[in-house]
Amino acid sequence: MYVELFPDRVKALREERGMSKRGLTVAAGISKTTGRNAERGEPVRSKTARKVAAALGVDPPQRIGRPAQRP
Repeated sequence: MYVELFPDRVKALREERGMSKRGLTVAAGISKTTGRNAERGEPVRSKTARKVAAALGVDPPQRIGRPAQRP
């Protein structure tokens, strides 16, 4: 399953927590490319969405995204 993250929400939460883009990728344990995709609202795996949500202190992940269809 894939999740389409809300770019503005992810960015706002990251900035509220004083995290850089790099800091978020390190905290979430994801690659730079995956982090960039997440902040652009491109579909990411649900596991990745959970990692990003946890790094941002958000539970559940649906608060920062919605299910996406992957072609």
